[in-house]
Amino acid sequence: MSRTKATIILSIVAVILIGAIILIFPLNGQDSVQVGNSDVDFYWIAKTIKLGLDLEGGMLAIYNADLTEFTDSDEAERALDGTVTNLTNILFSKGYTEAVVTKQSDSAIRVEIPAVNNSEQLMKLLGEPATLEFQDPNGTKVIDGSKHVNDAYATTYEGYYAIGLEFNAEGTKAFSDATSNNVGSKISIWINGSKVLEPTVNSAITDGKAIISGNYTYDQANELALQIKAGTFDVTLIPTQVTTISPTLGKDALKYGIIAGVIGLFIVMVIMIIKYRGMGVVASFALLCYSTILIYLLALVPWVQLTLPGIAGIILSVGMAVDANIVIFERIKDERKSAKAIQSSVKTGFKKGLTAIIDANITTILGSIIMLIFGASAIQSFAITLLIGVLLSMVTAILISRLFINISLAYNDTSEVYYGLKIKGGVENE
Repeated sequence: MSRTKATIILSIVAVILIGAIILIFPLNGQDSVQVGNSDVDFYWIAKTIKLGLDLEGGMLAIYNADLTEFTDSDEAERALDGTVTNLTNILFSKGYTEAVVTKQSDSAIRVEIPAVNNSEQLMKLLGEPATLEFQDPNGTKVIDGSKHVNDAYATTYEGYYAIGLEFNAEGTKAFSDATSNNVGSKISIWINGSKVLEPTVNSAITDGKAIISGNYTYDQANELALQIKAGTFDVTLIPTQVTTISPTLGKDALKYGIIAGVIGLFIVMVIMIIKYRGMGVVASFALLCYSTILIYLLALVPWVQLTLPGIAGIILSVGMAVDANIVIFERIKDERKSAKAIQSSVKTGFKKGLTAIIDANITTILGSIIMLIFGASAIQSFAITLLIGVLLSMVTAILISRLFINISLAYNDTSEVYYGLKIKGGVENE
């Protein structure tokens, strides 16, 4: 790489990195800043990261389940378990991966949701638990929500927002019969005894999936989908308690955690520079890029909700990012001992270090995926931040660190002292 090209690339990277860092933390002490004279507000990146109950607090709701229709206790328990699963799926699909839904007793369900500040927001999020029926023009019930409907969601159809419905096997047969017998007529949708929709049947629907189209905005389609989804619960739920939960770690816990993280990152950079000199400088810049990109990913990935276990995953992934650079630098030093030139040592060191880095990270990635699939909510929080961090650490070590070293070599590719590659007795360059 020529010095001119290296200078251009370094300047571009520096401008992007500085700009990205400036946008992270609120410079005005507020959550957002108005963009010029427009009505648009820019939210600082740090303020868009969703926090868990232990860092931000949230809402607690307790629902009593009406199990009077069940005569068998095992059947009632299965219905309650199914309702817990439905509630969990609704919250997860809305991005609340840290929400906790548990059975509080044989007939009650406890729901804890971070970052929800009032009961209206909570009810809008979950959809008020309801009874759901589809009726034909004669008023005959053709679909029972809890028995026939698997899912309801906001989607797009022919360029417009619509409501998607998905039925189970029994519901597919029932809806197929109902639509086949009522083409051109209306099938009404009733929630808690009130008619909310009356779509016209355009054709027989036999595949178990239906689209309700209309002049909907996304919010309208999503709200109707939530109302329908709430009617798929296996039991009728009655909210009995809604309270606010305070952050268990205190208001300043996150601030102090950030300060500690910055100090720790600085100490790691200093140690890397002392140990590896010029390559340590490169690793420090790469680590700064890694940390900046990681913050953006925490804000942008919808399933991330930062909690104490999540922070533990971040800390571990930062350690693995540093470790990846150390593996590469040690390989470079080994190659230098074989009397290779610095540039040749760097090229071979990266090539040989790549295999070790991939092998080490693949096992961590697989472990994270397993924890994400089978773990409880706290474990899932740890797993998702660890997974994001490990994937990013691989990219940083393989691409960004190598880019910065190549830029450094464009300015100086002969100084053994600067790169910490001076071998006793000297070496003869190839």
